Amino acid sequence: MARRGHSTTIGKFAKLHHDRRVSEIRVLGELLRRERRAVPIGPPARDVWPDRPDPSHPDD
Repeated sequence: MARRGHSTTIGKFAKLHHDRRVSEIRVLGELLRRERRAVPIGPPARDVWPDRPDPSHPDD
């Protein structure tokens, strides 16, 4: 039975494990936010010039 007012050994390991996971999740979240900011926003290049023919469909 756990002693009142004192951390148990299992509790110490659980806290260490939890803190480590929280840290990993925080780092991954920051990385995801950076990647989202790096993606250019706007229409693809082929939509900018609709009057030009699409190179993947040559006219025969």
